Amino acid sequence: MPFFFFFSALAAAIGAQRISDAERPELNRDLALWQQKFGSDDDVRVAMASVKPYRDELLRRIRAAKEMLPSLQEANPHATFSHLTKFALLTDEEFARFAMVSARPLPERLSPATRTNPTALGGPVVKAVDWTKQSVCVPPVKTMGKCRSHWAIAAAAVVSSAHCLATGEAIDLSEQQVLSCTTPGGANGCRGGFATTGMKWLVSQPNSVCSRSAIPYVSGASGSVSICSDNSKCAGSISLQVGNVFEASGDDALVEQLQKQPVVAYVTTSNISWRLYAGGVISWCPAGYPDQPGGQAVLVVGYGTQDTGYGSAPIDFFKVRNAWGTNWGEAGDIRLARGDRHRGTCEVTTYLSYPTLQLPAAIRASMTPTTVDARSVDSVVTNDDASDETE
Repeated sequence: MPFFFFFSALAAAIGAQRISDAERPELNRDLALWQQKFGSDDDVRVAMASVKPYRDELLRRIRAAKEMLPSLQEANPHATFSHLTKFALLTDEEFARFAMVSARPLPERLSPATRTNPTALGGPVVKAVDWTKQSVCVPPVKTMGKCRSHWAIAAAAVVSSAHCLATGEAIDLSEQQVLSCTTPGGANGCRGGFATTGMKWLVSQPNSVCSRSAIPYVSGASGSVSICSDNSKCAGSISLQVGNVFEASGDDALVEQLQKQPVVAYVTTSNISWRLYAGGVISWCPAGYPDQPGGQAVLVVGYGTQDTGYGSAPIDFFKVRNAWGTNWGEAGDIRLARGDRHRGTCEVTTYLSYPTLQLPAAIRASMTPTTVDARSVDSVVTNDDASDETE
């Protein structure tokens, strides 16, 4: 029996059982803790909108999640899980509806180890990279809320990061603007979309993009997107220094590009590993709930190695920034094991995209070997070189 159906059948069987007097006190304490931490969370409200809040029903859900932990831990020995995560009280179907139901299938899966960027990266491989700690260029963790805006959040974040790494100017571009102005944005923006499309729209508007402070994110509360508004008020406030958008796939391609910048990936999230994840490295990621197409756009912000102890071999991982708020996972992030050189854990290496870094001519002219290290010099595309690129 496939793991997904095993876990689903187990949860259903456990959840249907009556709450005994012996277990009720502990489950009541667990429910009180969960409600105190997540009862007013926007994501939880969205995901549980159709759930009848009968106490015994909630207690059965907590018990079902709790009983799943041993099997889940065995499948993921380097991660930790909890029956008190923000999505723990959801069924598999409810969680899939929140995580994936609006995700669109990717336009075309890239073949393994593919790169559309004609420039070879080369050079030695750095042992570990974490852009969330190495610079101020990665925007903070966001929360989607009622809108399936993962694609716009990822697009705004990766372009913001690229601009900052090229210029030193930290910005946080408006995902609301991407939602409203990118096709298929507008009225359909909350039904999902492609981060690559959002990136290309941003790159095409280098002098007309807005910051998050200028156009705040409001679709998370409303669940809808207004038409693209006049962004003339932002004209000239940000001069984007990013180049063409490229695509890639494969473990090696992701590792090499992460030495230069964060990268957008699409991952499978509608499964129990993500629903009950509390920390550590995920090494087993089931396919997710049936009939859920595509994947969720996320920002891969680094890679590294975790010591597993007890004489076991260390485990390599990718660090991924999600859009489910800081009260999920490791302060909003998750780590996925490396090893599958083609698709990756949760398909993290299957479809990658990123904008190239592009130094302004003035900055390029002032560069000296003492102001920019070799890795930074190799990672940028100058204005003179940009015309030679092809998408």
